[in-house]
Amino acid sequence: MLKKRKKDKKGSVTLYVAFFITAIVIIAIASVFAPMGVLFNTEMYIAGEGILLDANDSIQNIQDPVIRAQVEATVQSALSQSVDNIELNSDIFQYSWIFVLILSAIMVFLYTRTLTEVNQGGFQ
Repeated sequence: MLKKRKKDKKGSVTLYVAFFITAIVIIAIASVFAPMGVLFNTEMYIAGEGILLDANDSIQNIQDPVIRAQVEATVQSALSQSVDNIELNSDIFQYSWIFVLILSAIMVFLYTRTLTEVNQGGFQ
């Protein structure tokens, strides 16, 4: 019986370690990488916007109206995708606390379940 409890404690410690590693990764993504992504996407948008706007002048010289419309649609799509990427990174940064909260709830649930299965917790 003693060996079983030692093994169960080892599992609980592994659960804690996994929780802390996951929490650190989520916090790092939320606090460092998401803002860096917003900055990177913003700078790329600024650089790309000038190129795409310059391309509009060249696009107007295309004689075939069907091809010109397709190229204009592609350029417009590229501009709107950049805005979507910036908004997505911004949302990840803004709502990352929800990920940490959900992760904490899952870890509390798993720890409670572990305690109940081993009969270490609860009212006896």
